[in-house]
Amino acid sequence: MPKKLETWQLWHAMKNHLGESFLINVLGRRNGRTIRLYSQDPHFTEDRCKDPLQAMHIIFSELADYGRADVARKAIAYLKTALPEDDRLPTAVANMKATINEEVLADFSAVEALRKAIDDDQDQKEVESRTRQAVEEIERTFALYMTNKR
Repeated sequence: MPKKLETWQLWHAMKNHLGESFLINVLGRRNGRTIRLYSQDPHFTEDRCKDPLQAMHIIFSELADYGRADVARKAIAYLKTALPEDDRLPTAVANMKATINEEVLADFSAVEALRKAIDDDQDQKEVESRTRQAVEEIERTFALYMTNKR
């Protein structure tokens, strides 16, 4: 499973692709130094501060703990509106089959393996692994479908 990006890596990419001056214009001139701090690898700097992405993660986690994950999901849905539809395509496009029919057959196999793991009362790690595999398989089917629609 690919490693999740850390927030400093996201800030580093935003700064490199959009430019520091753009981020300063959006977040305010007084935040120039702070933007540079956000994008530094914490392993190599002592002067690191919590960035807005980390803060939102904490807020969303707290909302979920208080039984209001729906509010966090609405906030995330709002943020998603900044992206064009094509950017919301699944990322699991590696190892796609040649046809949709082959992909769908692979979906059935992955879901059947999940069902069998549950029926055999396998340990939680195995069931979680089978679940991820089934979801990735279905995402590949959707990705191939979307690729063929273009």
